[in-house]
Amino acid sequence: MSKISAGELNVIRKKGRPGDLKVALFYPSLYHVALDTLSFHMLYFYVNNRRGFIAERFNIVKKFGQEPRPYSLENKTPLKNFDVILVSVHYEPDYVNIVRFLQAGGISVFSSEREKPYIIVGGPAVISNPEPLAEIVDVFAMGDIEPILPYLLDRLLEFHDRKHQLLEALPPEKGFYVPQRGDKEVIVNKAIELPLEFHPIAQIQPAGKSPRGRKTMIEVMRGCFRECSFCLEGAIFKPKRERSYEQVRVIAETGSYLNKSRKIVLLALSYFDHSESDKILEYLVNNDFEVSVPSIRVETLNEKRLELIVAGGQKTLTIAPETADYSLSLEIGKPLLQAKIENVAFYSRKMGIKSLKLYFMIGLPGETIEHIKKIVDFVKKISEKSGYRGVRELKITVSPFVPKPHTPMQLARIEDIQTLKKKINLLKRELGGFAEIRSHDPRWSHIQAILSRGNRLLSKLLILWAKYGGGLGGWRKAIKDLNLDIRKYLTPTPDFTMPWKKIRLS
Repeated sequence: MSKISAGELNVIRKKGRPGDLKVALFYPSLYHVALDTLSFHMLYFYVNNRRGFIAERFNIVKKFGQEPRPYSLENKTPLKNFDVILVSVHYEPDYVNIVRFLQAGGISVFSSEREKPYIIVGGPAVISNPEPLAEIVDVFAMGDIEPILPYLLDRLLEFHDRKHQLLEALPPEKGFYVPQRGDKEVIVNKAIELPLEFHPIAQIQPAGKSPRGRKTMIEVMRGCFRECSFCLEGAIFKPKRERSYEQVRVIAETGSYLNKSRKIVLLALSYFDHSESDKILEYLVNNDFEVSVPSIRVETLNEKRLELIVAGGQKTLTIAPETADYSLSLEIGKPLLQAKIENVAFYSRKMGIKSLKLYFMIGLPGETIEHIKKIVDFVKKISEKSGYRGVRELKITVSPFVPKPHTPMQLARIEDIQTLKKKINLLKRELGGFAEIRSHDPRWSHIQAILSRGNRLLSKLLILWAKYGGGLGGWRKAIKDLNLDIRKYLTPTPDFTMPWKKIRLS
């Protein structure tokens, strides 16, 4: 048993029976990131609730460098003892951590050279474009957990010791992409509804006697109807599907007992687009839950909803204008509502919300330095009208635009690193003292763009990058050693072949 899992709540330690399949459930990032990812909990509890399976968790220990030999959190079981490695990946630069993990565990990296363990990968990043990992992964799970996971587990029980038969038993029309099979088309398999049996009520809580950090995450809605031109999640997870008020109430009530916390986090791409959002929030507030609503569209807010948010104990309001220019906002499919944002900020401050977070994208097609200056003016105007000012009260996050497959902007160019840095520095210089400015490193944005639009030639790059320990230095060295031309992924030409064309969003 590891020191971490010894103090956690709701850990499962199955003794199992001879012949049970051992599943290594791996999240390719640090421990706390895995713990904050609801889909990871979904996989953990569903697999362990199935007869014939034992699932134990893994995550990376070091962001860069040599990863230590991996042992499970539950029982310190070596990775080599598992039959299946099930991976949930949400962020393309984490691909290298999958390879680092396999190398550290002494597992053959190439699928063609490996009989076992079977490596099965799902998550938004690979649903979008699985090709950079195609030489490494045996099966990609393309779609939602609800229709895919039961079918996958049934086939694993049936063909657990016959790799070829297993791969042939996972058809592309049900959302399984097997690169070795040469699938020409794969249909993303989506859940029609969100049944309660797949949503874990008991969730793993961090070690420690204090309730700080404990919570019950509730996915109240999946998908979105807004169709922003840049949004990957909106593209691959539509249509919008709601969890009922009754389900949310059951998860909240039972979860507060099992998770030893009254804190509820309501997860959705745009919470108030749920048809029963007010009813859910009123119930939680009236029953003394602490509530966090992290994702809100500003056009869905009004005074009543702000009052409910404050009554639920939320101290920070997050709004994502993306840009301060109206024409650019129309281009990305998310119209700028400047007056609305100013009014919401004013009333938020008046009602007792302590801080305001604003998210902006830079490097959008057609953007100039003048557009960045508009962000400066916009933030200063909001500060003046609302009273939010200083690093504790006004927080700005700036992220370079990264084009994503399956979106209307999938073939847009990503702006060069120096120009992005210049824009970030301008914002930091002009808004210093007004707000805390956090920015995503443009070098990592370029890596994300390359992997988002990459083909299976990048598998060799990932393997060499992992050998060099990941990180920016390892990335540069791997590209140099392979003499790889990455410009075609950053600025696609008209004859660019989209590796994700075989993925059909149902």
